[in-house]
Amino acid sequence: MDKYEAFEKLKEYSNRLTEVTYEEIYDLLKNGIKFIPLPLAKLRVNTNIDRVRPNKGDKLFTHIDELGYIKDKEVIEKHLTSFGRANIPHQVMFYGAVETSLIDKQRLTAIAETSHLFRNPGNDCEEGELYTVSRWETQKELIVVEVVFSEYALENNPEIAQSFEKQKRFLEEHNLEPQDLEFHLEFLKFISNEFSKKVTNPEDYKISAAYTNLALLHPEVSGIMYPSVQTEYFGVNVVLTPEAIEKNVIPKICSTQILYKRGMKSFIANGQYYCKDIDIRRDIDWKEHSSDLLSTKEEVEEHLK
Repeated sequence: MDKYEAFEKLKEYSNRLTEVTYEEIYDLLKNGIKFIPLPLAKLRVNTNIDRVRPNKGDKLFTHIDELGYIKDKEVIEKHLTSFGRANIPHQVMFYGAVETSLIDKQRLTAIAETSHLFRNPGNDCEEGELYTVSRWETQKELIVVEVVFSEYALENNPEIAQSFEKQKRFLEEHNLEPQDLEFHLEFLKFISNEFSKKVTNPEDYKISAAYTNLALLHPEVSGIMYPSVQTEYFGVNVVLTPEAIEKNVIPKICSTQILYKRGMKSFIANGQYYCKDIDIRRDIDWKEHSSDLLSTKEEVEEHLK
């Protein structure tokens, strides 16, 4: 089977992912298509990444380890059992969001990607749902794979369109034969659409998870970046390996946020607590916001009208 036949088979697999195993997809990518294209990009030093965890009721998290990637072996074994967009079951990854010109507060992207209220549009929460946002900062330049060939994202996000043109130029500079260039472009569009599709079944993440894991075989790659589905591709997500976080990323601040939702209207407000200086050697030192930084019931109601 050559790469063209393998690609056609992969497209056929994408229509019945509940029937095809992850191992079959991974093998088809690795040994059928073989040399998968990896559009590389740089995550610069001092890039801020926001990560979100839902709180259990009003209970606050006590240590930054609870806000980073999952370390509890029991949780990994018993609860991390589904495919994610960039992970297989029981595989730990660090998911977060970075700033874009369309969504300058990346915590909005991170909350939208984490909240079940956004994933299930019919759900309301007028009393508010509590989340904790932690901000992490890169300490060195990291190389990531950039997923920017999605037709959906290209229509909605001009920054993604610029990245697409840049990556397309990089491909063209390799002086590929026209047939190979067309193959690479079509393959990257297909993979990008897999990252950009809205899913109801975690099994539908098998192809994007397999592509991520193959990309991570590259010795310089620390993770992957892709447009945020839940923000209609205005925001951008980044996924990094635990090793990359431990070596190159540090936590800086965290705060509580409250998500209110009624119908198609939503409002994210400051929660009561924040910590502006995280020390990994001790528990989070929570402080209370002054009342003028908190939203009143009337203000919330006004936003949800």
